Amino acid sequence: MSVKTVRCNNYRNARRSFFEFDPFLNIIVGKNGTGKTNILESIIVISNTKSYRTANDSDLIRKGEEFARIILNTEEKEYKIVINKKNKSLYIDNNLIKKTSDFIGRVNAILFKPSDLELFTQSPSERRKLLDIEISKVSRIYIQSLLKYNSLLKDKNKLLKQLEPDDLLLNVINESMSPMIKIIIQERSNFFAVINEYISPIYSLISGKEADISVVYKKCSEIENVNSELEKSRDKDYYYHYTTFGPHHDDYSFYMDGYELNSIASQGQKRMVLIAFKFALMKYIQFSTGSTPIVLLDDILSELDKENQERLLNIIPENTQVIITNTDINNLDIKKNYKLIELKEE
Repeated sequence: MSVKTVRCNNYRNARRSFFEFDPFLNIIVGKNGTGKTNILESIIVISNTKSYRTANDSDLIRKGEEFARIILNTEEKEYKIVINKKNKSLYIDNNLIKKTSDFIGRVNAILFKPSDLELFTQSPSERRKLLDIEISKVSRIYIQSLLKYNSLLKDKNKLLKQLEPDDLLLNVINESMSPMIKIIIQERSNFFAVINEYISPIYSLISGKEADISVVYKKCSEIENVNSELEKSRDKDYYYHYTTFGPHHDDYSFYMDGYELNSIASQGQKRMVLIAFKFALMKYIQFSTGSTPIVLLDDILSELDKENQERLLNIIPENTQVIITNTDINNLDIKKNYKLIELKEE
């Protein structure tokens, strides 16, 4: 799949914008503040149904306007999101899509950005967000189970805040939670199994150095122990008045040659691990869907020397659409044909 055109109205700082893309390599150049990142963000909003830069959809609406609209066309379909101050509407070929799960991941894109390094220092909840978004885009059973689990979790926490929680109702909630927890753990385990199959060889290819890179999934429980763990945590839940066991506490950590990455790696090594992680994520999407996602590189090449730039671009599979942003075309050493989109301040 590739993006053919993106058209926006009242999106961020632009009243109207229209961009047409080559099916393979595209480079967007312009000074900071001209809206390069906004273009990539609009593609991610279509892919994920939400921005990676803000949790508040109304931030995407141009100041003084009532709504924002993004229309993305591929060769096959048109995808549209209309955002107003209270909600957003999703459309495929002008047909209203009522369930987010029926829209998310239809256009699959992977974004590489300088702030990706924050993943190593973010809270577990932020790391889980990335995990949930990426698995949800390729697994309907995962997003459905996650939504059901989060709804049950809300009900359970509300119940536990009562002075005398109803034991019978708590049993019903736990019984409903159990199959959802097992699916979430299984899907997350599958995700990390694919990531760990590819991340080390990809790291070696893009860095030119050998290293054993792994991502350790810190899951709440083994699948066969979920029911007993739910029961064992009951007294603790009563004491703290919230749910102490479940995949909402899961986390994961990166390791290099057996050591936690944060304790031994330089900033340059961490950047290469993150890039390798994103390319391993591409493999996961290909493995799960049979198609290659769109690759978005937001000002990431300027942070690499020319050798690493070349290695990174060479590892991208043939016939993959790539959209690169940069402040200056002269900072890049691109040996392939590309379409250049220049943004002016006006």
